[in-house]
Amino acid sequence: MYTHIREVVSQFVSDFTKEELDLIEKNFYPKKLGKNEHLLQVGEVAKEVFFINRGIMRNYVPVVNKGQITNYFAEESMFNTSAVSFFTQQPSYEAVQAIEPCDGLAIQFEDLQKLYDRFHNWERLGRLFLQAILIQQDLRLRWFIEKSANERYEAFLQTYPHLMQRIPQYHIASYLGITPESLSRLRSRSHKISTDKI
Repeated sequence: MYTHIREVVSQFVSDFTKEELDLIEKNFYPKKLGKNEHLLQVGEVAKEVFFINRGIMRNYVPVVNKGQITNYFAEESMFNTSAVSFFTQQPSYEAVQAIEPCDGLAIQFEDLQKLYDRFHNWERLGRLFLQAILIQQDLRLRWFIEKSANERYEAFLQTYPHLMQRIPQYHIASYLGITPESLSRLRSRSHKISTDKI
């Protein structure tokens, strides 16, 4: 169970020592989420970060008269939480939910802060985790500013082709800022264009 996270952490920060890696078993604990179960609800304070060994999660914001707006997907080998809530320890504006049954490891806020304080490599890992989230959120924002709905769909296909069959279409639609019906039309059009090229 801990082998995978050790490998991923070492890929992020190559000079982790054995002593620093051994702290994973002492600070992370096994955690499972059932399909559609929440790691975090809106208004709660994020107290833990979840490492995904298996499954997919989404972060979403409930919007009056618009339903749920998905703003982030996390899959295997990724860490996930509501970053703003976790690092500020303030109530979250977003919820974190398992789209599939999720099996992984979690660490409490206080324990992670102790690792940050004691070990530079752990602090560096936290910074890289935040950078990854900011880059993905900036990419999505640029999609909305610069691209049409069709271009956003094509960009999603190119960036996350492996997720198309695993994530419900209405979640993908909310991530792209379109209705499920519009997504269905875009998929049909894209499939037809691909077929015509053969």
